[in-house]
Amino acid sequence: MPCLRCKCLLLGLVLLGSLPATAVKPLDSPGIRVSPQRPSLTLTAGYIFSGTVKAVERLAPRTNGSVAVMRITFYVNQGLRGTRTGQTLVIREWAGLWQSGDRYSPGERVMLFLYPPSKLGLTSPVGGASGRFPVDPGGQVIIEPRKVGFPTRTRLPEPVRMGPGEFLRTLRSAEEEWQ
Repeated sequence: MPCLRCKCLLLGLVLLGSLPATAVKPLDSPGIRVSPQRPSLTLTAGYIFSGTVKAVERLAPRTNGSVAVMRITFYVNQGLRGTRTGQTLVIREWAGLWQSGDRYSPGERVMLFLYPPSKLGLTSPVGGASGRFPVDPGGQVIIEPRKVGFPTRTRLPEPVRMGPGEFLRTLRSAEEEWQ
């Protein structure tokens, strides 16, 4: 069975070799400066919060002229604008967004920059995916260099994590600088 042992060893080396790729850059990373290219997340958003998805429900159209919507319930872990920490927030999104990948799962933690509700009471993340960031179990916002919706002056070689309040301050500062 030396072949099985070799396969196990190779698998172990591959798994160990991938660990540095999942490392996260510490909060005090020097030289990280962002420059937004999409709608201002901080100026456009009606709601800014870090929260946990509690429930997701599809609501069928009520009348012939209405549209199907998704009702998403969040527990607000940290309210920054338009919400309060500890609040239960219920939003409604047009169900069509979910065909393009804008989905939530119960238990998922996210930081969201949401447009103010429309006349129909619907909202969505500012700039699409640009207004939605994953949050780790410790409450830190994960800024992925490949997924982030704005360019950086210095290339981010790996994910950066920071608290929601610090992330919001960083974005505000960057948006002011680049306007």
